[in-house]
Amino acid sequence: MKKVDLLKMIRDLDENKVSKSDVKFESIKQNEVLDVEKLTHHLLIIESGTLHLENKNFQILHFFSKENVIHQSPFELGLQDKLRLVTDTPVKIILINREYFLNFAANKMSYMEWLLEAIMKNSSGLCFELMKYDLPTESRITYTMQKLCDKDDVTVNNRGFREMPSYMNKMKLAKYGGVSRKNLDLKLEILKEKKHVEIEEGHFLISQMS
Repeated sequence: MKKVDLLKMIRDLDENKVSKSDVKFESIKQNEVLDVEKLTHHLLIIESGTLHLENKNFQILHFFSKENVIHQSPFELGLQDKLRLVTDTPVKIILINREYFLNFAANKMSYMEWLLEAIMKNSSGLCFELMKYDLPTESRITYTMQKLCDKDDVTVNNRGFREMPSYMNKMKLAKYGGVSRKNLDLKLEILKEKKHVEIEEGHFLISQMS
């Protein structure tokens, strides 16, 4: 399958839209809760920045970043009161009317294939997120840190460590790893002793070999 140039596809959709609401560009500040009603008729593409999905207990379930797609409305799933999307950084999003996209993609199968691939990627990502809870706590913490670095394509430094994204603090790491703050502090000390984790000026670094 030929890889779709996302920017070219968005430009194509924008130039051919019938209504202004078919394709919309928006900017959202950091630490804002996204109005999920935006997803009622639109699929969402992240142009830049990071946001996360959390439940009503504030447990972080999944992170979304550049070029990720959120294609289904919580209203359709009956989960609008149980899930919410929160920005971790300033975020730029593109909202594309779902019906407009599907009609347009009917004549450009590469666009439809792109959407199906994005849906499959989201589904598999969420499955792996759930599987991590079967891991022992230390392994779950290192797995969580590695996955975030993978998602942000963080490079390895000359000591074999990768620095976690700057928006990730202890509170978010605990919420994402499904551990209490107290337990997280204890496990981080153990991981530091094992040379799996370093903390420098409040920033987390994870060993590539963990």
